[in-house]
Amino acid sequence: MEAPSQVSLNKDAWDPSAAAFAFVDAKMLVLPAPQVRVPLLSELERCGTILGGPFEVSRPGERAAVALSMTARPGCPGLELKGLRELFGLLPEADMEVAARAFQTLEWSAAHAFCGRCGAPTVYSASETARNCPSCGAIFYPRITPAVITLVRRGPEILLARGLRFGPRFYSLIAGFVEAGETLEQAVEREVFEEVGIKIRDISYYGSQSWPFPSQLMVGFTANHADGELRINHSEISDARWCAISELPGGIDLPTKYSISGRLIRSVLVPTPSSGAER
Repeated sequence: MEAPSQVSLNKDAWDPSAAAFAFVDAKMLVLPAPQVRVPLLSELERCGTILGGPFEVSRPGERAAVALSMTARPGCPGLELKGLRELFGLLPEADMEVAARAFQTLEWSAAHAFCGRCGAPTVYSASETARNCPSCGAIFYPRITPAVITLVRRGPEILLARGLRFGPRFYSLIAGFVEAGETLEQAVEREVFEEVGIKIRDISYYGSQSWPFPSQLMVGFTANHADGELRINHSEISDARWCAISELPGGIDLPTKYSISGRLIRSVLVPTPSSGAER
């Protein structure tokens, strides 16, 4: 994060009733009871020094919302720090969308405090969400890193894979980052072939999800198996298997339904008592 600016909340400059998406490192301050909610800006008045922001992160028609990063020990009575993954299912989907936007805005601000071309300190633009370099004129906008995630189907089966950092029970879908010069569809074909050695066809767009870990856009696809047997690339994933959509093998945990991977899987899965736990 940026060096502390020693800024205190100014009631005259900001709407105290705005929702405050306040982060300490990668965790967000929330009010936990009786129902988890985002605090108001007025509820953070005694919570310490602001390191970044506030930035306006609401869109037209939405309630006012700002993003800010704060000191590591805010000491706010009644508030708790929660990771964004922990908040899936606890906050409304609309709030999670703003939280993702807020976190990515703060990451952008911290990452471009200095110019990547000449090293000079950057300043905030007065007219747009950008940081400008007064020395060489470079402009830095918030950026996202696109990644693809794909549900591959073979008749009544789907392909599930376990990442290298996943637990022994947790299975998801083939995913990876889009490389320079690729289309999204080319990235889908490459990632599937690199990780499990099969060819696919009938690639279709499913949907997308902002994935702020820290600044991805996950773009979901479906595809059908075209050719080849599974050849697992153990430098990429630890396991992959074809699973019947009518009944998953016992002992498999699935991604939460709030993630695009979980939604893709559940879009074809036949519900059964043995369909796997959520994570």
